Amino acid sequence: MSQLLFELFSEEIPARMQRRAADDLKRLATEALKEASLSFSDIHCFTTPRRLALVIDGLPDAQPDVNEEKRGPRTDAPQQAIDGFLRANAITIDDCEKREVGKGEFWFATIERTGRKTGDVLGQMLPELLHKLPWQKSMRWGEGSFRWV
Repeated sequence: MSQLLFELFSEEIPARMQRRAADDLKRLATEALKEASLSFSDIHCFTTPRRLALVIDGLPDAQPDVNEEKRGPRTDAPQQAIDGFLRANAITIDDCEKREVGKGEFWFATIERTGRKTGDVLGQMLPELLHKLPWQKSMRWGEGSFRWV
C-alpha cells in the first residue's frame, strides 16, 4: 500500500476560500478514485495561505483486474445490432458465445481488462482534478483556459 501527497503551491488563497477548496478537492479526489476503481484507506486535505495539500493513504499498486460479462443482442437480431455490440466492446464474433436465456438465444461476451498501475492512473487524474476544482472567484492564467483563484 502506498501514500500520495499532492501539494499545490500558489499565491495566497483568501481565508474564506481555503476550507471550501479543501472540501472540494477531497470530494473530487474521492469520486475520481472510486470511478477509477482504486481503493484507499484514508484521505485528508490541509491548507495554509499558500498551500493546498491532499494526502491519500492505503493506495494499491495497481487497479484490480476486471472480468465483465456483457449480454448482447439476440442471435437472430439484425446484423447491424450485432455489429454495433461488437464495435462498442472492441471484440469479434469469435470472442462471443451463444447462450439460451429464458427469452431466447443471445450473444454473450466476457471482457477481461488488466488493471493499470496506480501511478499511471494518478498521472492522468490529478491534472483533471485541478481543472474541475471550483472557485468562487477565479481568473484565467496565461493564454490557456485554466482558471485559478
